Amino acid sequence: MFDRTKATIGFHTLVATPEGIDSLIRLLREGLAPRGFNLLIAEMRFQFKCFPEYSSGTITAEDASRLADVCEELGIKLVPLWPCLGHQSDSPAGTPLPLLKQHPEFIENPTVAPDATWPDIYHHSWCASNDDIYQYIFPMMDEIAEACRCDTFHVGLDEVFDIAMCPRCKGKDPAELFARTVKILHDHFAEKGMDIMMWGDRLLDSISMGYQMWEADRFGMFPALHMKDKITRDIIICDWHYDLHSAGYPSVETFIKEGFTVLPSVFHVAENAVHFWTHALEAQYLSKRYGWPGQLGGMICTNWTHLTDEYVQNLLTAMNGGEAGEELDAMVGKVIHAMEPKIEKFKL
Repeated sequence: MFDRTKATIGFHTLVATPEGIDSLIRLLREGLAPRGFNLLIAEMRFQFKCFPEYSSGTITAEDASRLADVCEELGIKLVPLWPCLGHQSDSPAGTPLPLLKQHPEFIENPTVAPDATWPDIYHHSWCASNDDIYQYIFPMMDEIAEACRCDTFHVGLDEVFDIAMCPRCKGKDPAELFARTVKILHDHFAEKGMDIMMWGDRLLDSISMGYQMWEADRFGMFPALHMKDKITRDIIICDWHYDLHSAGYPSVETFIKEGFTVLPSVFHVAENAVHFWTHALEAQYLSKRYGWPGQLGGMICTNWTHLTDEYVQNLLTAMNGGEAGEELDAMVGKVIHAMEPKIEKFKL
């Protein structure tokens, strides 16, 4: 189970190929483990044995097991991520991922053209009322979990835009639909003695908090935050904000007040990451002073590019304070370099 008693310093990344797993292992050994990172959220593009026709990458169970071996050796908790409900399409965004492409009855907004892009669509979602999808989703997630030998699974749930739109869902409360989905996922893993993590953005009111609609909800899902029978407080919340919000980040305080363990999650701009973390520490102080039921559990550095040897080399160079240019890999490395002294103080 997820250890809430120690500071979590995590790294999230995409990885799609066996070669990407090799690059990730190098990053763990040479960059992350020496800096005290103790959590890896691996969003893998898997080659499934249960449903090979729905595979979205070439990572095998054997590759995932290799990664699990290294994480165990280095004392790093491995948490696989499978995007649920939202993010059911890659670019072009109108083309669903293999499962929904072959089962269009699961698509929440089926009228979108396959070649549609933003702003006609962001990403597809699956229908939150059609439970037939779980006969596919659960075996695939279970296969990943078994290969990773994990006790915690990240179920995504971020950036859901399409909800309460299809004939099955129209007229239903988006918050109820979202909360119901979270409970179904939570209960599936709880029955196996596992915890879940999720991104927190759909539980936040974009208007009242001053966040844009990617990092908070504009479509009626945020009241699910208060449906405690469905959004249970044992869920670990990853609260991501990548832009600089000069007035602060009220979501961290909100999640702690609600009783969650929350992990602020940063991306690629060092100034923004440090600013966010500084405000998160304020929330930690307030939580202790006023006895709020939740806690600041640590932080997550995220990476949204599939790993290669070249990418990891530039990451490592920037992490070590070297000159690596202004490409995304270097920027992510610079964030880790800038956050390192902040992380050390938090661990103490």
